Amino acid sequence: MFRALIICSLCLLSGIAWGQSVKKLLKTANKYYEHGFYYEAATYYEKVAEVTPDDLVITYKIGLAYLESRYKHRALPYLQDVYENTQDSTSTLAFHLGLAYQYNHQFEQALKYFHQFRQSTDNTYTVDRHIKQCNIGIEYVNNPKNVEIRNLKKLNTDNQDYAPLITSDGKSLIFTSRREGSTGGKKAYDDNYYEDIYIVRRNKGDWLIPEKISSNINTHYHECGAAISPDGKTLFIYVDEGDGDIYYSTYQNKEWSVPLPVSQHVNSPYRELSVSVNKAGDELYFSSNRPGGFGGFDLYVSRKDRRGEWGPPENLGPKINTEADEDAPFIHPSGKSLFFSSEGHIGMGGYDIFQSRFYQGKWTTPVNLGYPINTAQDDNYFVVSEDNAYGYYATAREDGLGGNDLYVINMKPEKTPTKPVATSTPVKNATYFVGKVTDTGSGKPIFAELILSDNRKNIIIDRQYSDAATGTFKIAIPEGENFGLIVEAEGYLFYSTNFGVDQLKGRKEIKRSIRLDKAEVGSVTILKNIFFATGKASIKEESISELDRIHELLKANPNLKIQINGHTDDVGEADYNQKLSEQRAQSVANYLLQYGISDAQVVAKGFGETRPLVSNDDEFGGREINRRTEIEILSVHEKIEEKKKGLLPSLTF
Repeated sequence: MFRALIICSLCLLSGIAWGQSVKKLLKTANKYYEHGFYYEAATYYEKVAEVTPDDLVITYKIGLAYLESRYKHRALPYLQDVYENTQDSTSTLAFHLGLAYQYNHQFEQALKYFHQFRQSTDNTYTVDRHIKQCNIGIEYVNNPKNVEIRNLKKLNTDNQDYAPLITSDGKSLIFTSRREGSTGGKKAYDDNYYEDIYIVRRNKGDWLIPEKISSNINTHYHECGAAISPDGKTLFIYVDEGDGDIYYSTYQNKEWSVPLPVSQHVNSPYRELSVSVNKAGDELYFSSNRPGGFGGFDLYVSRKDRRGEWGPPENLGPKINTEADEDAPFIHPSGKSLFFSSEGHIGMGGYDIFQSRFYQGKWTTPVNLGYPINTAQDDNYFVVSEDNAYGYYATAREDGLGGNDLYVINMKPEKTPTKPVATSTPVKNATYFVGKVTDTGSGKPIFAELILSDNRKNIIIDRQYSDAATGTFKIAIPEGENFGLIVEAEGYLFYSTNFGVDQLKGRKEIKRSIRLDKAEVGSVTILKNIFFATGKASIKEESISELDRIHELLKANPNLKIQINGHTDDVGEADYNQKLSEQRAQSVANYLLQYGISDAQVVAKGFGETRPLVSNDDEFGGREINRRTEIEILSVHEKIEEKKKGLLPSLTF
């Protein structure tokens, strides 16, 4: 929504008499921009700026074009120049400048401009997301992962090089490039060569010269390598026909066959971008924007049937997929880890790479691979060797040769656990929260996920899991002011609790038993991390993490209807308390409705002081407890027939 060129006020600053050649350059630049070729647009705007260096209109256009391109970090000097040299530093300009600082990892400066923009807009969802990304970026950059990243300069060119695929023996790398010398030698509309697929082999630890993989595969148009089977004999290819489909080629008699389309269950009238095959060769993970998903591109899995055909796809569900795009899946040969890129899961900005583990028959909540693997730029196409020693991916960085380059990551792995561990890494000056998660009705232990958030920064700082056999858990809470913990398990309504500075100060351990209620009509949970200004219905920013969790819950379960319940203590007039409870409940509902939740899914109701949980005789033992916001399940309507077809997820909380 912020892509529009909001620069009318700057036009008064442009008094240049355009020559014919300048007009032609500008026309070309505008055409590239309108068709989404932003880097090309930026280069032509820069040519215009060489003739008209003081024109802030063109300077702003250069900045905006770079913001939309793969070189987002290059926007900063142009937008800073506009901001400093115009009297009309509009709110939108502040937002764009915040983006430019974010993409340069100057997160503190970015926050300054995002907060400035936030003061001037009613639609805070987008800027709140960037604020959260910047807070995450600060944490990640201050706590980098112990990896080494190196540009594979021998394989890269000054054009686009991406989509690395590593064979299981680690001796061959297949990748896609838009370099000079492509088959046909022609350029596409964006002035870059058409895609070809290349293969390069390793000899004595060194990569040799890349070669085109086969004339049977590369044509005069676009082909992109999507996956290589573990035995190295089947190559899956993205072919830009129709909306884009997946083809496969087999290696026989030292030659690759002419590609054929995979099953109609995988290919659709929509676009399928990327695939990955498990070691057994009977599961195909892929991305598609077909209807029935959670939004944008989702990840799916198709399994081979008894005839060896790929069967109907199954959506990987709301833990993996979001409203935005998920792409480039890579299933590790162990079958226990799935890596993919996502714009929807919160990261540092753009696409980040995430990892989910397969445990107890389910994929766990994805974890960000952290900095420096991920950056504020788009990071994509991650694959890892079978021994976890080296990862390969594509990204655009300052040390690159041009566009996306191929990089190798020395992962320096420790022993990879086969299941999520239930104990935290030691944290200095931490308070350990320990206990057991059980079913309220039966008392049986539950395998649950514990998600710890810093409410002040609105970021997730740790995830742990209860033991499936005993339900026990241990999670470290660092020093701080306001932490929220969500405990969730499939088929249950989540549990919410809060830890403040008074609870943590001087304590080494907090013990608590957590009982989860089945997700059924009438189930109620208290939202311990929803905060309001005193005597008001305005929601504090510290509530965003919990509000986003409710938002994800409703998006993932479109047949779920909930009621937001508001409650107060008995201080003041009953009529005032009733009205305040209604307003607070409605504020929570409005947040959800504002960001795309259907009004058929959420209603609000206030109960004032009429439903106290404990006596109101004192503040901390009573009134504080009675002032609360709750979720109550009103109805759950699962469509079993559609669920079996893979169109709807199972109900998970």
